[in-house]
Amino acid sequence: MIFELIQVAFGYRQQLSRQLSSKEWRDVYEQAGKQTVVGIVFDGVQKLPKEQWPPQSVLLEWIGQTEQIRQQNRKVNAVLKELATLFNANNIRYAVVKGQIVGNYYSESELRQAGDIDYYVEETDFERVRQLIESTWDVSFEETEGHHHIEFEYKGVLFEQHHTLIKLYDKEKNEYWRGLMKEPFDSMEMEGVTVSVLPPTLHSLYIFLHLYHHLLELGVGLRQFCDWAAILYTCNRNIDHAAIRNHLEVFGMVKAYRACGRLLTDYLGLPKDEFTYRLNNGDRQYAKRMLDVVMYRGNMGRYNLKGGCQGLWHNLEATGIKMIHFLKFMPLAPAFSWNWLLAELKRKISKKMR
Repeated sequence: MIFELIQVAFGYRQQLSRQLSSKEWRDVYEQAGKQTVVGIVFDGVQKLPKEQWPPQSVLLEWIGQTEQIRQQNRKVNAVLKELATLFNANNIRYAVVKGQIVGNYYSESELRQAGDIDYYVEETDFERVRQLIESTWDVSFEETEGHHHIEFEYKGVLFEQHHTLIKLYDKEKNEYWRGLMKEPFDSMEMEGVTVSVLPPTLHSLYIFLHLYHHLLELGVGLRQFCDWAAILYTCNRNIDHAAIRNHLEVFGMVKAYRACGRLLTDYLGLPKDEFTYRLNNGDRQYAKRMLDVVMYRGNMGRYNLKGGCQGLWHNLEATGIKMIHFLKFMPLAPAFSWNWLLAELKRKISKKMR
C-alpha cells in the first residue's frame, strides 16, 4: 500500500483502494522509514479522506517524525543559501544538484527527507572554491576514495564538492557528458536567494544516471525514484525528451532508462504520457527485478546486510551483491555494465596494492 500512498501524495489518486488494519499501517510506516520516504508518504496520508487515516498511535508517531524532517530541511536550506550567496558574490560557476533542489518539485518541499548538499564546480575552479570555503567558513575538506569529489561538514550538514557528477566508464562518453555540463545553467529562487541549478532536461537525466549507478552497486531506495518522478512530472513541459533520447543512445542506456521508467508508471503512478518513451510489456520484466532490489535493500542498499558495515565480511558481501546486480541488469546497458565492472575490479586491485 506504500505505492498507493505515494500516488496520493503526487496527486495521481484520491484515496486508498481499501481500508488498512493497524498492523498494516505500522508496516507501511516502517517501510517508509527504510526507504527514506516517511515525509512523502505522510503527505499522502494527510490528503486521504479522514475515514482512511491510520490509528492515532501510528499517526502521532508519524507526525513527530515528519516534524523532525521539516526542521532538518530548514537547517539544510539555511546553509544552502549561505553557499549560494558565497558563490554568487565570488562569480563561481556552480550548480547544486539533487537533494534540496529536487525537493522544490514536490507539492510540499519540506516533507522530502533532507540529506547532504551536492554541488558541481568546474575542475579548473575546484581548488579555488576549496580555498574560498576553507577560509570563509573555517572548515577542512576530506578526500574521498573516488577522487572526483571532496567533502566537508558545516553547521552539522555534509557538503560534497564535485568536478565530475557521473562516471560513464568510457572516455568518449565521459567527454560527451562534460560537453553537456558546459551548457548554460538555470537558477532557482530559495527564500530570496538565487541558486544555480542544472536545467530540467540535464537534471532529470542526471538523476536517472545517478540512481542507476547505485542500483548496480548495493542498491537504491524509493526516494530516488520519487525524486525522478517528481522532476519528470513537475518540469515536463520544460524537459526536452528528444534530447534525452539522443543522450541515452550515445550512452547505450535506452533499455535501462525504459525499465526504470516502467517502475515509475506501474508503481509510483507517473502518467505514461509524461514519460520520455512509450513503454511496453518488455520493459516490465526488469522493472519488477529492480523493485525487488529497492524494497529488499532499502535506501542506498543499507538494509539486510549480514556482514556489518565494514571489514572483510562486509567487503565480501558487498562484492557478492554487486555481482548479483550486474548479472541481473547487465542486458539493459551491456557496455556501461561491463565497463563499470572492470572499473570496480581495477579499483579493488589498486586498493589492495597500496
